[in-house]
Amino acid sequence: MLAAVNSASPVKLTIVRSGPLPKKAPTGRHARELRMDQFPDHPEYGLTPQRMVQIYRQAEAGSIQQQCDLFDGTVELDAHLLNLFEQRNHAVSGKPWVILAQGPTEQDELAARILQTALRRLPMIELWEHQLSFNKYGFAASEIDWDVLEIDGRDWIVPVHFANVPHRRFTIDKSDQLRLITEENKLHGEPLAPGKWLVTRRSGSKLARTGLLRTAAWLSYFKRNASGDWFVYAQKYGLPLTIVKYLIENDETSKDTAREILANLSEDGGAMIPKDFEVEIKNEGRNGDSSGTHGGLIAWCNAENSKLVNGSTLSNDNSEGGSSYALGDVHDSVRFEAVMYDAEKLQESTRVQLTSLFVRFNGLAAVDPLLGFQVARDATPRQVVEVADYVVNKLRIPVSIAQIRHATSLREPLDAADTAAPAPEPVVPAAGAAA
Repeated sequence: MLAAVNSASPVKLTIVRSGPLPKKAPTGRHARELRMDQFPDHPEYGLTPQRMVQIYRQAEAGSIQQQCDLFDGTVELDAHLLNLFEQRNHAVSGKPWVILAQGPTEQDELAARILQTALRRLPMIELWEHQLSFNKYGFAASEIDWDVLEIDGRDWIVPVHFANVPHRRFTIDKSDQLRLITEENKLHGEPLAPGKWLVTRRSGSKLARTGLLRTAAWLSYFKRNASGDWFVYAQKYGLPLTIVKYLIENDETSKDTAREILANLSEDGGAMIPKDFEVEIKNEGRNGDSSGTHGGLIAWCNAENSKLVNGSTLSNDNSEGGSSYALGDVHDSVRFEAVMYDAEKLQESTRVQLTSLFVRFNGLAAVDPLLGFQVARDATPRQVVEVADYVVNKLRIPVSIAQIRHATSLREPLDAADTAAPAPEPVVPAAGAAA
């Protein structure tokens, strides 16, 4: 989706702490910091399959704190998995955004402009990043603080703060709805106050099971075990082993000399064996490289997580080798569909839980404004210019010059001397003119 840049003129902002609030506008802040936030558990250390199953079943019963802590630790310990989720998150949260009017009237335009003005004051990228973590955990929740803000000489009820609440601060009730853990109710939590929350959820039969990390955590667990075994293998067989041989009939003086040779040549251990004895170490040579058992298992886990998070492997790394440009385009298309899903999901949750409430609280006769992200397929600067040229000159559709400058990294000239002017058009002789 390609959102136009809003060019509304700047407006004067003044915080107003007093003034009439509609009765339906919620006030106060429920998601206060708790001591438990400072001491998360680390179930990923010493994890066993039995323990993971226990944590999952506990989450399905409504207590998701251990599962969230496990997910946090899993991503922290897996560089590949962390990169996959950040790629998908930043594909939306890192893009320009705009609040778009969804109707033709002045009230529609006013609603979009005022809400965008209010939101531009806030760290919205942090909000988008948190909301897009719904892919990891199955949900993401931010508390909305509504207050009165003076814009263009009029008081408006708008969001003035978003509290991005950690996922571990919630429980899930029997109707599969989130409840907030508070100081007063640490066991079962409290229902989320209507109009106070922006919540984005993944689709699924049970909320505790919808997060992508429910699957990724298993693959990451297998990968960590393979990495640990590989590390032990490298310690045991990755260094050269010094062997000093002696004749079995040698006296103790000769053996002492052999021990001295061994001590001087090897700092990492060695062996002394009689020549008449044979010592054999069973070792498959390929286990030590990336194509062996350990490296192969790690590569497989990485590939499976790539498919899980981004829908492909070639859009993240080309471990299959060969000419894969066509396959890469197909896989990139699959990933783009996932990114579009994320943007649409966030648009829908903000429309239902934020922009519609803004219209209602301020008594506007407007269609709910829509959040728009400038999400487009990756393109080179040249491709951007060619598309813009076609759209403007062939389709006669205006485009944003600021967007083109942003995509091509070309800034506006400082002055006339800093301007690179286009070459003059060639002069075409008039018909019948003398050569």
